[in-house]
Amino acid sequence: MGSKKPKTVQQPDPQIEAQKAAEEAARKANEEAAANKVRRRGSSLLSSGGAAGQSVISQGKSTLGS
Repeated sequence: MGSKKPKTVQQPDPQIEAQKAAEEAARKANEEAAANKVRRRGSSLLSSGGAAGQSVISQGKSTLGS
């Protein structure tokens, strides 16, 4: 029988791993910032009324039932 060399496992490069983690964190932060921007825009009375084509007064009347 021939002798086999044990397989060695390549250790991950810490710099490459850190770069991957930084890119993933930046991607998640950008997604969260975009989601927050959309949420803020949707919750604003002025922008939601403008987006629906209503004035602030007419939107208030429809909300209050007047």
